[in-house]
Amino acid sequence: MFPRLQGRWRALAGNTRGVLFVMLAMLCWSVLDACNKQLMATGITPKQVLFLQATVVLLMVAPIVAWTRGRVIQTRNPRMHLLRAGFIVTSAACAAWAVSHLPLAEASAYLMTGSLFMLPLGVWLLGEQPHWLRWLGVAVGFGGVLAIVQPGSAAFQSAALVALFGALMEAMLGVVLKKYSSHEHPMAVLTWSQTACWLCFGVLSGFALPSVPMDLWPLLPVIGLSASGIYLAYFYAYRSGDASAVEAGSFSLLLFSPTLGYVFFNETPAAAFWAGAGLLVCGIALVIVEPSGHAK
Repeated sequence: MFPRLQGRWRALAGNTRGVLFVMLAMLCWSVLDACNKQLMATGITPKQVLFLQATVVLLMVAPIVAWTRGRVIQTRNPRMHLLRAGFIVTSAACAAWAVSHLPLAEASAYLMTGSLFMLPLGVWLLGEQPHWLRWLGVAVGFGGVLAIVQPGSAAFQSAALVALFGALMEAMLGVVLKKYSSHEHPMAVLTWSQTACWLCFGVLSGFALPSVPMDLWPLLPVIGLSASGIYLAYFYAYRSGDASAVEAGSFSLLLFSPTLGYVFFNETPAAAFWAGAGLLVCGIALVIVEPSGHAK
């Protein structure tokens, strides 16, 4: 059975496999945001939540690192990890701030615009040659962002700009991962990324773990697994296909996050959100479409 499934998986186009990996990352991301929002609702600050998150992930990977005697996290490109550290700390801080100040679905809509930033970045920094439908998709998706943000209206919040900047930093993370991690082990990428977060947010929070209410302790392993799943899924997604194409899977965040926001926080997105979200989905769908002669 498993060899048959492996054969079918390998028969899929690289971009299709990459999109499915990104959809898995989005599921993990929405679960992580929902857990973090619950923690912040108890008064825990975003920097403390991120320090706690990095601590949990590092504790989970510690047995693997010990079992392999550190071989699994050996790196051939320390500069790549330093560069990623700057982007990942910034994007994580922006995402946590946005989630704490915006409804879960709205924050997720802004954060998923990283897939739109990825197209020009892929052309500029990765030498990708996207077809015209991808450029059209970027224009349509940008219209969706404007519909949600509503610039100039009373509903506009500065937290939206923080979320959009976080999306740009997330796209830069993807560029670095695609360009420099071909010979890196996924556990090395995960471990060094979380080590950077642990150090940075540990300094900001005085290396003091927040006091988590006992009824929320079951969230801790979920946070660790979700955070790890994001990194590992993205790692394999960018190895599978074009960065500007596989990011189309991020549209699934608009399915996961509103559902979790409604179930756990009783959040109902406004009509402007759904209009903008629809444009975002259409734009990203155009990005993934491969005209005849371009499919990989």
